[in-house]
Formats: sequence, C-alpha cells, structure tokens
Amino acid sequence: MSKVENLDAPIGWLIDPHNKWVIHFDYKQVSNTDVSTNFTIDMWGVVQTGKPMKFNSRRKVSKEESLKTWKQLLSSNWVEFDFENYKTKIA
Repeated sequence: MSKVENLDAPIGWLIDPHNKWVIHFDYKQVSNTDVSTNFTIDMWGVVQTGKPMKFNSRRKVSKEESLKTWKQLLSSNWVEFDFENYKTKIA
C-alpha cells in the first residue's frame, strides 16, 4: 500500500460505497527534518464515467491523522480504488 519505505501510512485512493466520492491519500517529502505534515488528503467528486474528475478539497495532515482517516473510511464501507489501473483501462 505504501510507496515510501517503512512509512506505515496510507498512500492511494478510497471510493465511497455510493461511487460519488474518492479520496486520495499521498505523501510528499519536502525536507528530511520535518515529515509531520507532509501528508495530503484530497477529495474528488466522481463523474458519471466513474473517474475522479472534480477536485473538491485538500487537507495537509500528519501521518497519524492520515492513518486515522483511512481506517475510519474503511470502517464506513469505503474501499480501495486502483485509479492507476482504471486509467490504463479507459485510455
């Protein structure tokens, strides 16, 4: 799940049970000294074709907040969504 070695934090996409929203969890290392808020959570609206195309919002969060949100969404029936694989199927 994680692209960053030994990160233990979510990186990827989740889609809601009604296929109306997707959330992208990401990590960007800005500096070696401060990794506390290098995580982002982006919310996207899903268009009729199923693609996340309407950007809604972005939050910068800590690793702990990112993991907490990921787990809460999974417990609310959100599921992992392989957007990269989806893009190659429609291209």
